[in-house]
Amino acid sequence: MVETQQQVQQKKELIPSLEQLVRLLQPLEEQSPWLLGGSCGLLLHGVKLDKAPRDIDLYTDEIRIDTLHKQLSSEFSILDEPILDETRTYRSTLSHYQLGTYTIELVGGFEVRARESYYRVHVEPVLYPAAPVYTLESGGSIHLMPLAHELIFNLLRDRPDRYEPISERIREQSQDHATLIEQIIQHNGFHPQFMQRIRRLAGING
Repeated sequence: MVETQQQVQQKKELIPSLEQLVRLLQPLEEQSPWLLGGSCGLLLHGVKLDKAPRDIDLYTDEIRIDTLHKQLSSEFSILDEPILDETRTYRSTLSHYQLGTYTIELVGGFEVRARESYYRVHVEPVLYPAAPVYTLESGGSIHLMPLAHELIFNLLRDRPDRYEPISERIREQSQDHATLIEQIIQHNGFHPQFMQRIRRLAGING
């Protein structure tokens, strides 16, 4: 994969903030796993983005929220305390913090109901063990939200501007993503046609 000049610049702007975040959270990661998702995660995966990331999205399981919130609030300004946020489509426990020009969003127990499907983000048992690790120049490392999740999530919310470039990136090495995609399918309740669409966009046979 050859990075564009835009990707190089976007990463250059983001990395110092991620290094600060990792120094704070890495000591807790073994007991309280978290993943970097959203546009920041996609950028580090090499997915082309129309706009530079402005939010840093951290995903964890609901039982880990209190531990991570306490650590984040020890260094960064709290914009709001963890609270259950529920709509017809989404359910999660959310809190926000300020890190320089970036807003950190901590997301716990994330669930999506859309397209006659149900999806719950299982970080510790499913996604974290399969997460790619991005090594920072400072020596720290970040577990990235797997592209399998990003494909499914953006399909559920009908974001072709996201799922199409994610699909392209996955299809470069479909076999590396196939096992996790099938695990996610097994752990959730997707409509049969939606499952077919996931596999087709990922370039795998179901």
